[in-house]
Parts: sequence; structure tokens; C-alpha cells
Amino acid sequence: MKKLILLLCLPIIVFAQESPFNPAAVFPAKHKFDTGDTLRIMTWNVEHLIDDIDDPYVDNRRENEASLNPEKLQLLAKALKLANADVVVFQEAESANAIEAMSDSFFKGLDYTYFSDARSRNWYQNVVIMSKLPLGRITAYGNVHTPVIVFGEDGEKNYQTQNYINTRIWSCELIVNPDFGIHLSGAHLKAGGGERNRAMRLAQINYWQEEMKRLCSAEPLAKIILLGDLNSYRDGPEIASLLNYEHPLVQLSDPLAPEINTHPSDEPKRRLDYILYNQNLDAAVIKESAQVFQPFNAADMRIISDHLPIIMDIIVR
Repeated sequence: MKKLILLLCLPIIVFAQESPFNPAAVFPAKHKFDTGDTLRIMTWNVEHLIDDIDDPYVDNRRENEASLNPEKLQLLAKALKLANADVVVFQEAESANAIEAMSDSFFKGLDYTYFSDARSRNWYQNVVIMSKLPLGRITAYGNVHTPVIVFGEDGEKNYQTQNYINTRIWSCELIVNPDFGIHLSGAHLKAGGGERNRAMRLAQINYWQEEMKRLCSAEPLAKIILLGDLNSYRDGPEIASLLNYEHPLVQLSDPLAPEINTHPSDEPKRRLDYILYNQNLDAAVIKESAQVFQPFNAADMRIISDHLPIIMDIIVR
């Protein structure tokens, strides 16, 4: 009996589930959600998804005088429920705080628990991640200056730099399970046509590629996804630079056919939105799952946004 009592008095040791990125980081103690065998990710430019609280540090009429659009939010909530994505990356969302508040009010029961961003200090359109799965380190690029190189009519190089839109690209660790993690980069690259805007996008892409090269030097098995509104046509130089990059681990693949379009949502004529992945994810991506998601008619999709979302499934077991 004494021996039995001694055994019962021994402390019970519970081993925490470690992050696949860093053993010092663990799953949240109360985390219960499990994707099962597959993970579904989604990207969606939700066109000025902002709350009705004025941010005093953002001086813009559309943000200052904004009001919630219940019809837009109700349709968005229905679409998110139908999509059943485990992770959603929004572009043109105000902030992680605003999206979390909307989730509490409009997206109840959808199990989105984790929210993050790398928001601009003085602009109201940001890239926000909303996830049912824990997030690890997020790396922000907003302080980084990238070059803007254009040539004048005389052929002379005009060299400038910018960092005001680099807040709209970041990289975040997505912790799926103790053995499976993804380096997920959300992006909303510079909009607009012309040489200058194209130069800005290419510089943003080049910087991201250099960051991923550094990552892959440290983690040759790194699983990488770049997704979002890249403001680039499928046959343009920006996407070509991503799909044909010389570093094999940073070179990306597009699961969608080149002729598929995402913008405008009620009559798609061009492709601006992408989910791209590196070779370390190639065997896990369910290629036929990648699709433009259109659960409603064109008029209702346009109420939500001028962009259509993309979803894709990944095997994680």
C-alpha cells in the first residue's frame, strides 16, 4: 500500500506540443482545432473592409467617414462558411483588430481564433491573416526601402526608393501540427499600370525572393507559399519572375490555368490574385482543389468585393 501511495503522489508530466519551427514555441494550451488530413487556405482582396471607428492616425476620408456595410458583411460571412477555409488572408482589410471584431460579430461559429497583420501606421488598407490554426513569428517588411528604377525619355536612369507600400507584404509561420508548418507570405503589391508601378512591384518581389533565399539557406525543407493580390497579369514580367526564378527552392508554381481570371468579380477579365507555392510543397498540394471560389451570383459577389477569392487544399498528414 505504501508503494502505491508513493506512485500516486508522483507528479503527472504533460508534454506540450512543440511548433515545427522552434521547440521553444508550443501550441496554445487550449488549442483543440485539428484540420484532419487536409488544410484549406484562401486569399481574398475584400475591397475596403473597414470598421466604423475612426483611426485618428489615418487621415483619409474613406476611413474617417466609414460605416459598416451589413449586407457586405453578411454575404462575406456566408461565403466564408461555405468556403470552410482553415486560413484566410485578406487584402484591403483595415487591421487584425478590426477583422477580429468583425469575426466576433459576423463570423461567429467559424472557429477563427488567431489574427495578425503588419499594418501601416498611416494607411487603412492592410494585409490581415485570420486563422483557425496558431501563428508563429511574423516578419514585417514595412521599414525596408526598395528601389524604384525608371528610365526617362533621354534613356537616363531615374533612381528612387520607397517603403510606404512594403507594409503590405509580410511572412508568417503557420503552425498546422507538430510536424507540419508553412512559411506563408501575404501580399498586396503596388497597383496600377505603367513602368513606374511595374518597377515597384518587381522590386517588392525581388526583396521577398532574397528573404526566401536566406530562409532556405537555413531551412532547405522550408514549405513556402506566396498568396494575395499581386496586381500582376498572369503573362506579365512580375509573375514570370516568380515562376522562373533561378533558385529552385524559391521558384514557385501556379496551380491554376493561365486563362483563369479573378477581376472584376462580376465579369472577370484579368488575373490579379494568386496562391503560389515552392517545390517543397508540390507533393502535398492537391492541384485539382485550387479554384476561384464563387458561391453566389455575380451581383452578390460584387457586393462583397471587386475581386474573387482563391482557395487551395494541402495534404498535411
